[in-house]
Amino acid sequence: MSAGVPIWRCANCRAGYFPEPLLCPRCNGGTFEIGRVHEAVVEEVSVIRHMIGQENWQPRRIASVLACGGPRMTVGLRDESGPGAVIELFEEGTAPFGLAKNPA
Repeated sequence: MSAGVPIWRCANCRAGYFPEPLLCPRCNGGTFEIGRVHEAVVEEVSVIRHMIGQENWQPRRIASVLACGGPRMTVGLRDESGPGAVIELFEEGTAPFGLAKNPA
């Protein structure tokens, strides 16, 4: 488990993206610098109840989050965090996940 999630910032306009784009949608730049974001605010939560072709699938929670100083992204949730919650971001393999920053 790695602390934070990588983002790519356009070297020209400094806009942040996840995942890495081929060109910057804002300025059409093609050079990116890798950074990391460590916190995000949950905006929406969904549950994936079925996955085609998977056996023994367990429902999984995902969230659309706004990373502090970074882009919006979709992450897996490891707890019951809901909209408005501040979460810590981390990676498992190359997948982004979040967990409540101050669990109750």
